[in-house]
Amino acid sequence: MIVLTTVGRGDASRILDSRRVVVRAPDEWRRLWALHAGPDAAAPPIEFESSIVAAAFAGEKPSAGHGIEIIAAIGDLEGVRLIVDQHTPGSGMVAAQVLTSPFHIVSFPRTERDVRWSESGLREPGAAAGDSASVARSSNPSSRTSHPATPTSTGLSPIAASVLAYLAGPVSGALMLFAEPANVDVRFHAWQSIIALGGLGLAVIAVYVLAFVALFVSATGVSLLVRVSTAIWLALLVVWAICLWKAVSGERWKLPLAGEYAERMATSTRPTPARQAPPTR
Repeated sequence: MIVLTTVGRGDASRILDSRRVVVRAPDEWRRLWALHAGPDAAAPPIEFESSIVAAAFAGEKPSAGHGIEIIAAIGDLEGVRLIVDQHTPGSGMVAAQVLTSPFHIVSFPRTERDVRWSESGLREPGAAAGDSASVARSSNPSSRTSHPATPTSTGLSPIAASVLAYLAGPVSGALMLFAEPANVDVRFHAWQSIIALGGLGLAVIAVYVLAFVALFVSATGVSLLVRVSTAIWLALLVVWAICLWKAVSGERWKLPLAGEYAERMATSTRPTPARQAPPTR
C-alpha cells in the first residue's frame, strides 16, 4: 500500500465538474491550483522530484453532506491504482441547501509508471467504503477513465457528446461548444476540435492558395506545395482519428499546445452558475 499525504480537502473548490487529475510537474500544479482555489491563490509547495499530486473533484452538489476521498493507492504490475470514495447525505439526514463542491488532493511518492483511477461507488455516510457492488466497480478495468461521466446539457452521455465534437471536425466542435455550456470535459473536446482540427484545415487551405499563386511563378514550387498540403491532410486525418479514439475511451487526451489552450478555454469561458443562498427560516 502506498502512503498518501493530504494536501487539501474540503467542499468549496472552484472546479465545478467531476474530475480526476494527476499532476507530475510544477507548472501543471500551479495551473490546477489556480483553477481550484483562484488565480491569486499560491499553490502549496510540492517536491515534484520525489512526489506526485493526485486530485479528485466531486463536482458541484446541491447540498451539504456530500464528500469525496482518495482512500487508497495500490501498486500493481500495471502501475498505481488510486481508489476514490464518494458519499452522499444519508436518507434521514437534514442537509443545508447550499451549493458545495467537495475535493480531496493528495501527494504520494513519485513513480514514472501509469497512474489510473478506480471508483469505489457512491455511498451514504456511515456505510463502509467499498461495500457490496462498490468493490466490484473499483476492480473493474472499465473504470480507469480519468474523467468520470457527468451530466450534459444536451442529454447525451459525456462520451457521446465528446465524440460528436470531433466527428465533423471544427464544425461539430463549434456546434457542441454552443450546445454544451456546463460540462467541462465536453467543452474541452469541442475546443480542441476547433483549435487543432480547424488549425490544420486552415493550414491546408493556405497551402492551396499558395500553390495557386505559384502557378504563375514556378512549377517546382507548385509541386512542393502540393506535397506539403498532402502531408498536412495526412496529419489532420491521423489527429482526427486519435482524438475520436481517445474520446470514445473517455480520456481527456491533450494535443501539444492545442490541448493546453483548449483546457484553459474550456474552463475560463464556461458560464459560472450563481451560488444559491441558504433558505431563510
